[in-house]
Amino acid sequence: MMFFKIWTQHHGSTLLCVCYRPQWQGREPIEFLHSHLDRLLQQYSCNHTVIVGDLNQHLQLVARAFEELLTVYGLTNHVTFPTHISGSSLDPVISDLPEGVITCRPLGAVGSSDHLAVLSTIHVAGLRDVPKKRTNWLWGKTN
Repeated sequence: MMFFKIWTQHHGSTLLCVCYRPQWQGREPIEFLHSHLDRLLQQYSCNHTVIVGDLNQHLQLVARAFEELLTVYGLTNHVTFPTHISGSSLDPVISDLPEGVITCRPLGAVGSSDHLAVLSTIHVAGLRDVPKKRTNWLWGKTN
């Protein structure tokens, strides 16, 4: 798991979690998120959450923990299409951002992977620094 803090103009700061849960690993990564997400949001002063990655949440061992995570934190899975050649959706993009802020679409297979690439777009305006006025002298153009 990797965590990033993203600052946006309209939605405050967002905690982005990128994770990979191998299919042979148990519920621990999802249970970690379930146990620590509130603390991470508070510790880093984040208003929203986006979690992406290969969670293999279709497996029976993990499906219930995944659904509990969505329910407890009010998250929505924005991927509504298969992301694996088997027809399963293994690569969610889950968030508590308002509907319409995140859009996802399949891009197709990449290389020899059995997963389909997912293009996720988050429609937010980033924070910009206040512009500063300055004078640039072109010393090379003087006589």
